[in-house]
Amino acid sequence: MTFYVIKALRREWSNVPAVLRRNFILDFNSAIFYGIFLAGVITFVPVIARRLGATPFQLALITAVPAMGNLIALAASHYLQQRRKLPFMMAAWTLGRGLFLLMPLVATPEPFVLIVVAHWLIVSLCVTGYVEVMRGIYSDALRGRAMAYVRVGFTACATIMTPLFGQWLDVWGYAILFPLAGLFGVLSGLTFGQVQYEETFAATRQDWLTPLRIFARDARYRTYSIAFSLYGAGMLMISPIIPLLLVDELDLSNAQVGWLGMVNSIAWMLFYVIWGRSVDRRGGLWTVKINFLLTLVVPLAFFLAQDLWLLALAQIFIGITVAGTDLGWMNAIMQFARKEEIGHYTALHAFLLGVRGMIAPFVGTALMTVPWIGLRGVFILAALLIGAGWWLARDVTLPETARA
Repeated sequence: MTFYVIKALRREWSNVPAVLRRNFILDFNSAIFYGIFLAGVITFVPVIARRLGATPFQLALITAVPAMGNLIALAASHYLQQRRKLPFMMAAWTLGRGLFLLMPLVATPEPFVLIVVAHWLIVSLCVTGYVEVMRGIYSDALRGRAMAYVRVGFTACATIMTPLFGQWLDVWGYAILFPLAGLFGVLSGLTFGQVQYEETFAATRQDWLTPLRIFARDARYRTYSIAFSLYGAGMLMISPIIPLLLVDELDLSNAQVGWLGMVNSIAWMLFYVIWGRSVDRRGGLWTVKINFLLTLVVPLAFFLAQDLWLLALAQIFIGITVAGTDLGWMNAIMQFARKEEIGHYTALHAFLLGVRGMIAPFVGTALMTVPWIGLRGVFILAALLIGAGWWLARDVTLPETARA
């Protein structure tokens, strides 16, 4: 698979430097390993937790914790100033993903949830460093497409492996498969840690509150951030509700959940290529805006779903829009921020992600208990938040110095 993607890359950019090709190969292979980890662990964590007896609160905690981990982004950004990012990221990825090796010891929801929570808190330390590394290993002209090709490999792997893991889980269980997938997660981090780039450091060390000052002074980025928070809150509200819909109301098997994951991954894979070109041609901000609008399909499809067909439509649009926002938000930050401020802008983005992540999933499960709202009504409320995010973001413009 790497060979064919490299051929496609070289057809488009015949003068790509050798170091970029090497970085791309390492990034691509790391993504393949992470695809196995995601297919074997992350896809099934909420469903397995529910089967073990996890409460709606615990499901909300599982949903919230990836975002909650970003609350420590300010501390991570401050620590990583004038320090090398890559060794720190490798250590966090290895430790966090390696926790799933403990799953054979787990038989109740409490330790299961504890491992998931600890994993996300640890790997969240890498967020601010990752964006800076991605800027360093790829040039501006190629970054969108290179990142897209890497994610094509990742999603292609997830597409193949997710339904297989769904069937294997029905036979062998999570105690065997989660540690196996965890090993691939560790290998992914170690592989990515071999990339080479020229790391630059800020001339002066900024204080802890620099990212929050950016929010106060940069009106464009503040409006964009509020819009992104509304969109994200809508998606986070429904995240703990989805496994309740799939398991409790529609009674899907692990294999059916796996097939839905495969449908999601196919859309994810195809649209990474589309959005990668969009980022290089139109920029990250435009790509984020259009994906806010497309995301409205997701909660509406879940609201109406009575069988696999509308569930599949929702998963297709999750794949489309996750690909778009994944590529878009990082590249939008590179448009808003000066090179030396990328870490601070990323820390602010991650911090706001953490704030909404601490609130929205628990709001979703609380609203579900309101009689006139119920489980399905939460999807409508989420659609309203996502629509508000798009409405606010639609007129946001970039600084005059931003990359086109």
